[in-house]
Amino acid sequence: MNNKKIIVFLVLILTAVYGFGQAGVLRDYVGLISIRYHQDVVDYMGKFKESFEKKGYSNAAKSIDNYLKGLSGSGFIYVGPDGSSYILTNAHVVAQSDSLSITFEKLDGSKTIYEGLRVLYVDEEEDIAILGFESGKKPFTQALSFSTDPVDEGTDIFAAGFPGLGNTAIWQFSRGNVSNAAVRLPKSSDSDETIGPYIQHTAQIDPGNSGGPLLVASSDVLSGYAVVGINSLSARRRQAANYAIPVNKIQAFLDAALSQEPVNERGLIAKKVDDFLGGLKANKAVYDHIAKFLSNSGTASNAEYAISELLDKAPRTVLEDVDSTFINDPVSGMAAAVAWNIENSMRSKSGSLKIALDSITSNDMGGFYVDFNVNDAIVRSEWIKEYGVYRMDKYGESITGDKSLLADKEKKKEQDKALKTDFSATIGAGYAYVLDYGSALHASLQFMSPFYSGFDLYYGFGEKEYFQFGMNIGYAHAIRLGTFALIPYGDLGLAYVSSKASKATLPSKGLWYDDDLDTGFGFGVAFNLRAGMMFTSAKVPGLFGRLFYQHNLPFIKDKNNAIKGHGIIGIGIGYGFH
Repeated sequence: MNNKKIIVFLVLILTAVYGFGQAGVLRDYVGLISIRYHQDVVDYMGKFKESFEKKGYSNAAKSIDNYLKGLSGSGFIYVGPDGSSYILTNAHVVAQSDSLSITFEKLDGSKTIYEGLRVLYVDEEEDIAILGFESGKKPFTQALSFSTDPVDEGTDIFAAGFPGLGNTAIWQFSRGNVSNAAVRLPKSSDSDETIGPYIQHTAQIDPGNSGGPLLVASSDVLSGYAVVGINSLSARRRQAANYAIPVNKIQAFLDAALSQEPVNERGLIAKKVDDFLGGLKANKAVYDHIAKFLSNSGTASNAEYAISELLDKAPRTVLEDVDSTFINDPVSGMAAAVAWNIENSMRSKSGSLKIALDSITSNDMGGFYVDFNVNDAIVRSEWIKEYGVYRMDKYGESITGDKSLLADKEKKKEQDKALKTDFSATIGAGYAYVLDYGSALHASLQFMSPFYSGFDLYYGFGEKEYFQFGMNIGYAHAIRLGTFALIPYGDLGLAYVSSKASKATLPSKGLWYDDDLDTGFGFGVAFNLRAGMMFTSAKVPGLFGRLFYQHNLPFIKDKNNAIKGHGIIGIGIGYGFH
């Protein structure tokens, strides 16, 4: 009896040691993928970090540091028929990369890192990617094997990968079972289309596990486990509902990715453009669709300008949506901003979007020019091949990669800031010539909005001692022309007018006057109409000059009708307050 117990105990020990050892072997084949971002992305994030640090937001600055570390997801070794070494992972894990590295960690904590990996080919619909080692190196001669048997519901399965713990990715090996061997998922919340099938399972999956293998135990292979899928996503608001791409789809992907057959490039670009146009027909905002077709370089080199345009022009709902995307994934947020700029340029003033393919022509850089007819205007885009997939790198004047656009915009902002036209109040003075009455000095005080009201004073310095004081209301509208602005204005008012009367100005009543007869002052109350032009420059903010013409129409007069209707031509300078 005791001997039987000893034997059973030894078997259990050996099984545990064997299982532990086999799980440890997986570490040699499953690694942590880290992204190296495009330099423009790094530079832009650096500006954000500096801004946060200056404002005392140390946690926000640290989060950018962690993001730029590029801890992205998991991947595993695949050795091709010709002995070449590759890494298999999800397409979404490496979608924003400029280059990548993979780290393998032993049980004792030692690490082996391979730098300079490049994405060779992706299938965005199936969410699979294959990476090649730097300079075609072949560091592996063995890899995980693929299971040839389909999994059944209830089968024990295992997941391996590097989910995050805080800001650190840590090895995780978990166990569960298959809960649905061939589940199809809705393509989106508002679509009847489905994607899949996937293997639904209960093994623990956390952010960072994406791209890692889903495994079954197998005594026929060295590692003790065979691949049945690639872990890709998890269901929200459901417990232990995780999804893996089945091995038959992985094999079909590898056949296409490593095929030596000549590629029909024109067929590829035509299909991609057709998919692009199809998504633009939706009766809603389409920038999330456009973002899926942008190249990494197109996103990175245009993001800063695009985000600046977005902040200046986008409606609040778009800003909130892009902000939410940016918080979850800054580079995806950048792509959304660039895509919104493209959509904004596509839509007419009425908001309609009418677009059709005009032509596809190859260029000298190995890509294609794709011309679209957008609202009856031809717009050229440029598509490049990235990861074996054609993506839009430039579009019209919306994404050009021209770094001077942002500098020009910032310069214009500074000019606009210096060019003052939205005055709250103005004071002015100048010279006026009052027809029939002579020269006068002019002063004014106006309260602007752009509807304005204010006071005017004229004081003549000729022999007739002209005087006018009045109130007016009017409207002004600024026309900004770079560093210069014109502000046409017009008003109407009511004024008291007086002047020294004389024989020459009094009406004839058949009386005889002496040449030196002083008849006193004539006066009246007049309506006045005025039109003028103010002009100002960014060089001296707030200072303006102006020209105007005013016509007075007296309607209350003295008994001698001394004040007649008359015009005033004036020039002056002034200063506007904010």
